[in-house]
Amino acid sequence: MFSRFARHCVTLAAVCALAIGAARSYAFPKYAEKEKVKCDYCHVVAGGDRNFRGLYYKAHDLSFAEFDNVYEAKLAGVKPTAVGPEATATVAAYPDVKVDVPAVLDFKVKDIDGKPVNLARYKDDVILIVNVASKCGNTPQYASLQKLYDKYKAKGFVVLGFPANDFNQQEPGTNKEIKEFCTSKYMVTFPMFSKSVVKGEGISPLYKFLTDAKTDPKFGKPIDWNFAKFLVNRKGEIIARFPAGTDVMKPDTLSVIEKAVAEKAPEVASK
Repeated sequence: MFSRFARHCVTLAAVCALAIGAARSYAFPKYAEKEKVKCDYCHVVAGGDRNFRGLYYKAHDLSFAEFDNVYEAKLAGVKPTAVGPEATATVAAYPDVKVDVPAVLDFKVKDIDGKPVNLARYKDDVILIVNVASKCGNTPQYASLQKLYDKYKAKGFVVLGFPANDFNQQEPGTNKEIKEFCTSKYMVTFPMFSKSVVKGEGISPLYKFLTDAKTDPKFGKPIDWNFAKFLVNRKGEIIARFPAGTDVMKPDTLSVIEKAVAEKAPEVASK
């Protein structure tokens, strides 16, 4: 009888140990398979503590649906390419980091490949937001936009291209076709996003913000044509709007952009 009791205790102890181990071991292959990643993408080591991606995954109900790897890595204080132990968050508060995001960047969109992008990743940058098209008389402006991006990207300047088919159906292609066109013909390397509606019914939240006089009192009016441009400074303020037909390398336009690039980012600590 005593031996049966002893065996029962040993079995119970083993079960408890497994339960404790399961509670501490957060890596489940089925989740890695679901997300098509290896376990070290989310964990310091398989079966170990979560790195920043695993912490995000848990905090968002086991979903990466809106996960922006670049933005979250920045909040966590690690490199976007890091995995395993190198992806351990260095910011103690992560994923509960609070950041003051300018209203114009408080949007989540899809890039040209369909991946989530939190526009807050461009906080403190000088940003030129442009609605683009592949079959327009203004399409050659891609070359100037790329030239401008190449010249100032190291100084915190970025061009954000939003393809739109709202003007004479001059952007009829798929996202894949648009990407191929931009990269092959104009060698575009600045961020490009999925096709968006920039005017009228179904307008995207970002463009509703940009073109509404209530949210953009100084420049809020409907987009006139392909390649309309909004300039956002490092404070997140919309400081200029350039007409669709205006080439960014035109001296008076370029001088406005260069002045914004020359300004330093405001020093505001994250909470």
